[in-house]
Amino acid sequence: MEQQLDRAPCGYLVLDQDLRIVEMNKTLQKMTGVKNPQHMHDLLTIASRVYFQTYFTPSIKMHGTVNEMFLTLKSDEGPMPVLMNTAERDGFYECALIQMSVRGEYEKELLLAKRNAEQINRETAEAYEKLQALLAEVECKQQELMDLNRKLQQLATTDQLTGLKNRRYLEERLAEFLAQAENGRKVAVLILDIDHFKQVNDTYGHLMGDAVLQELAWRLETEVGPEGIVTRLGGEEFVVVMPDAGIEESLKLGNTLCNLMETADWQHVPVTVSIGAAAYAAGDGVDSLLARADGFLYKAKANGRNCVFGIE
Repeated sequence: MEQQLDRAPCGYLVLDQDLRIVEMNKTLQKMTGVKNPQHMHDLLTIASRVYFQTYFTPSIKMHGTVNEMFLTLKSDEGPMPVLMNTAERDGFYECALIQMSVRGEYEKELLLAKRNAEQINRETAEAYEKLQALLAEVECKQQELMDLNRKLQQLATTDQLTGLKNRRYLEERLAEFLAQAENGRKVAVLILDIDHFKQVNDTYGHLMGDAVLQELAWRLETEVGPEGIVTRLGGEEFVVVMPDAGIEESLKLGNTLCNLMETADWQHVPVTVSIGAAAYAAGDGVDSLLARADGFLYKAKANGRNCVFGIE
């Protein structure tokens, strides 16, 4: 390594595509005090390692650069925040790291802003391992790079806990259906909420609550089938989009789902659902249609729960 780069006032790091350390200047060695690090993960705190795994590799593969990535390094004096810029050159990643004075709160906010990466569950970790394996195979192969982009799009639109499509996907597809509805196509939605779900978490714990959400997602997909789209809105709320259906069909499906959940042989904790149903009306946008269904959901809960409410 050139002496000028070795004495640079910022950390300098070269990584191979497996994130192994190829070179590290003396400035960075002094900053961290970590002896003989072999891999980028050896330099990172646990929280930053999770964030790094989630964001760095997809970004560098897609754009060739990563700008102003906030990380926390391990050092002899405790956690050390740095700002990292990275560029890909000749198959290696050249990184410049500048020590920052802002600490825990900034890091915490940034992690939360990056989709709560610190709470990624086991399913997300497994999906990421598959993505890493795919990345290792796509060098210089244009077709496999296209496959990788499709995989990244899937992750961006998939709820990690249940495997259902997420709110982002819901809003994009529903906007498409509403545009078609302006030309006469019918579309309806159901909003489902698990009754007394807080009691499940309080009584059995959040892991059991997650298992109930996963089982409910499976039951919804099985019953709705390919004719509809089942998504997770957030928390214990789910949305079913019903193309080519009006309020009559949506109320019928809502009643079917209520009865199914009430009588199902649950593998975990039995639950019931309350449902609000709404169909497209002239002038509806995504927000107004979902808001109307949500209003009917509250009426269903006010009517004693375990029922569907809408206007036929």
